[in-house]
Amino acid sequence: MSADLPTGTVTFLFTDVEGSTRLLEDLGAEAYAVELVRHREIVRAALADHGGVEVDTQGDAFFCAFGSARSAAACAAEVQAALAPGPVRVRMGIHTGEALVVDRHYVGMDVHRAARIGSCGHGGQVVLSPTTVALLDPDEFVVHELGAHRLKDLAAPVVLSQLGDASHPPLKALFRTNLPVPATPFLGRERELAELLVLAGEPGVRVLTLTGPGGTGKTRLALQLAAELSDGYPDGTWWVPLAPLRDGTLVASATARALDVDEEPDREITDAIANALANKRLLLVVDNCEHVVEPVASLVSEIVRSSHEVFVIATSREPVAISGEHVVPVSPLVEDDAVELFRTRARAAGAVLDAEETNGLVGRLCERLDNLPLAVELAAARAAVLPPPALLERLSSGFDMLKGPRDVDERQRTLRGTIAWSHGLLEPPERQLFARLAVFVGGGSLAAIEDVCRADIDDVLSLVSKSLVRESHVDAAEPRYWMLETIREFAAEQLRVSGEDDVGERHLRWFADRAREFRRSADSNTPDIQGWLARMEQDVANLRAAFELAVDRALADDVVALAMALWISHQARGRYAEAADVVRQGLAFDPGPLEESWLREALGRVLRLQGHPADALDAFEASERALEGITDRGAAWWERWVELGLTKATFFYFENRQAELYALVEQLDGWVRDHGTAIQQVDLLHLRVQQAYRRENYAPSAETEALAREAYARALELNDWGADFVLGFCLLWRNKLDEAEQHFAAGREAARSTGPVIVETRCLVYGAIARRRQNDVEGTREWLAALDALDELHGYQGLAAATGAWVAYRDGDFERAVARGAEALADWQTDARSGSRVFEWTARFPLLGVALANGDVEAALEHARAMIDDSQQPLPAEISTALEHATTSGRAEDLHVALELARSGGYA
Repeated sequence: MSADLPTGTVTFLFTDVEGSTRLLEDLGAEAYAVELVRHREIVRAALADHGGVEVDTQGDAFFCAFGSARSAAACAAEVQAALAPGPVRVRMGIHTGEALVVDRHYVGMDVHRAARIGSCGHGGQVVLSPTTVALLDPDEFVVHELGAHRLKDLAAPVVLSQLGDASHPPLKALFRTNLPVPATPFLGRERELAELLVLAGEPGVRVLTLTGPGGTGKTRLALQLAAELSDGYPDGTWWVPLAPLRDGTLVASATARALDVDEEPDREITDAIANALANKRLLLVVDNCEHVVEPVASLVSEIVRSSHEVFVIATSREPVAISGEHVVPVSPLVEDDAVELFRTRARAAGAVLDAEETNGLVGRLCERLDNLPLAVELAAARAAVLPPPALLERLSSGFDMLKGPRDVDERQRTLRGTIAWSHGLLEPPERQLFARLAVFVGGGSLAAIEDVCRADIDDVLSLVSKSLVRESHVDAAEPRYWMLETIREFAAEQLRVSGEDDVGERHLRWFADRAREFRRSADSNTPDIQGWLARMEQDVANLRAAFELAVDRALADDVVALAMALWISHQARGRYAEAADVVRQGLAFDPGPLEESWLREALGRVLRLQGHPADALDAFEASERALEGITDRGAAWWERWVELGLTKATFFYFENRQAELYALVEQLDGWVRDHGTAIQQVDLLHLRVQQAYRRENYAPSAETEALAREAYARALELNDWGADFVLGFCLLWRNKLDEAEQHFAAGREAARSTGPVIVETRCLVYGAIARRRQNDVEGTREWLAALDALDELHGYQGLAAATGAWVAYRDGDFERAVARGAEALADWQTDARSGSRVFEWTARFPLLGVALANGDVEAALEHARAMIDDSQQPLPAEISTALEHATTSGRAEDLHVALELARSGGYA
């Protein structure tokens, strides 16, 4: 796409080859390809002649833009004249409107309008919008008016014209329809619309019911689907709005009026409708069925039975439940579409959004509204008076402020009214369950809901069918049920009014019990520990809510149990600040000495990960003091003591305090042998491997590899999710790159699904280095892309930047290579632990290469000297020797020799 896109008032031209599939069959593949190339050459030559810009090309279709309507019309006429002698027939549409360019793409309704105009014409025809016609000189262009037509964007009828006076069939616009003109343009939902169009064409699908809670945009999607399908229904597309009805017996009469079917005194109106439609090919949209669903089911069943050519689209908060029905739940908008809807409606309301609000705050506002189209539109309508920051702040106190226009149905005027409408249709037991479900934050399992809410499964499923509760299957064996947050807030109000305080108590008790089970499972490293962690992560919002209530009511035992479970989840997923907070709150409730030791050790582990080593060591020593005060030193005491010792030894390893590491590992040897659990024995093996890494400066020997493989085998037996990383790390420095990468991939997958996020980070960092060492630039780029997708690098920023510098150097992007290499070195210089600093070659080789390319021999020599320093990981002998020779001679040519050797091994 050209960077020089016209802006301001722009004329858009859309072209499309008519009947391309049939043309391919008639001409054969070879001849068709020749004609297609000729067609493209003609279009592009005309664009060049008339100053047009080719914005996009898809298959045989062009999207072009012009600075003037005259140039666009002249270009179209030239293309049609050039194509006329050949077999290719192209339909074209031209529309002039306002253009907004975002990220080198046009956005806005005028682009969609131009595409619609192009799609309604025929081969050899150029269809013009009235705004374009108004800009053309009638003495220069022959324009023939075609009358008023409704396009498939469902806007009001527009007078269309064609360029020239040739005869063509009637335009393929909407006709014989009472579909309403929506108040809002159709935004987003392109994927859902495309899927529905495919589904509507499948054999056996006679009734397509769009379900979802109020405000999800079911009606707007149904209307657009009907418009897109309308070409296939010569007897028309008809809309039956049922929202105004309060009496189900009026459904048939309302349908008859919409279809212009006369009621007969001695005949059932349902029979009259079925008889009138018996030989028709017609599309019927039955909108808002939930409050009259039984009479709708009866009528639609009779229509479908009597006519095989009628297709029905229904919208309802629950299925119509008839034969031939296919139910499609309508979800809220994706974030980008919700933001675009807000922008569009806010501008229509007179709001002016600055760049910061457009790029960030509006997204948070839409998320707060669950990306529900109705809620987003209602908020946008207020944006002229209340800018997004004020809207977001006021939404925290409820959503009564979100009111719509006076000319819409009362139940759609406020978000509360929309939800209250659905709530009012519930039976008393369903209303009771609906309110009780508000205690679940983020949903819950069926077992939890049955216990906490005293729920009957039939009532749960009824709420699902009525779109007030949603069902998801993150685990095939255990579905979860949840509410959109806007609906849950309404339910919470109903729960407060009911006065059922014991529901919250039962919720606390359920999750405190689960927390204790989780802690026992984690401490014993049961085979299902990964499953437990996954389940706890699903319920982390419920655990938070239970913890908050336990703290508020000073239930010490529950606070401590929940704090331990939450710490495990938070620490595993990298939520370190929250992990530290919950253990501090747990410590404030004066736990017993074993629990105090556990919590203080947990605090120290988080403090180390947060970069506070001194505070971490203080926490570990406080944990020791809690244990030293216990006189009854049985199995539980020893397990806790050994675990604390292993944690402290790991701390000494990462802080590069080798003397203390060596001394503590020697003590641990006897403790673990006499009192340690199976997983603690494996952890001690890992520590011995880490000791060897420090001792051998990360050039592990065969003996160290054998020890790492023993640790790996025993860790696998115990479901230790760090097993693959530990072995992969050793194999990487043993130059067994393929095997190392396999273990990094396996370790990443395990950690990504259920394990600690820091393990995933490590696997990605060193997996990228393994791919780099194999001289695979694109493969390394892929590993780095996965790393970039993470929210936090947990102290591995330097290695990530260094490998990024290598990719940039290999790409020839020297500026980026220098920036990323300098970023890595700066990160390591502030890291007092040493750690990754032994791998400075990862950044210095690309920096050396750039320095040589720029003729800066001194800078290159400085990098060479740093890489052969005794503090660094030893390089392969031939590379190291070459670097030493270059630093002695000081010659650029010797540096080039060393660089080429390093390049062959993926170092440079």
